[in-house]
Amino acid sequence: MSRFIYGPLDLFSIMFMGKFGKRPMHFFGVLGTFISFIGILILAWLSLDKLYNHTIGIADRPAFYLGILLVIVGVQLFIAGFLGELISRNAPGRNEYKITSII
Repeated sequence: MSRFIYGPLDLFSIMFMGKFGKRPMHFFGVLGTFISFIGILILAWLSLDKLYNHTIGIADRPAFYLGILLVIVGVQLFIAGFLGELISRNAPGRNEYKITSII
């Protein structure tokens, strides 16, 4: 049973590290920005509903908490990508390349 779980997870981690290993901001930054944007749209919709339709109790609606959650998670993902980018750029072996032959 465990090899059916660990095999795809190992494959996913190798693919992820190969594609985004040296540029984590491309993954986490885009994902965080997208999620935050959706949260901001939900909160803007609720705010406009409150302003124009005089809706009472928008803080009691589940969409309010979903919007706040999406904004917070999006900002955290963006910061994780930014910190990962800083760490990868300051790695001591970042610009070491394997040279096969010298011409």
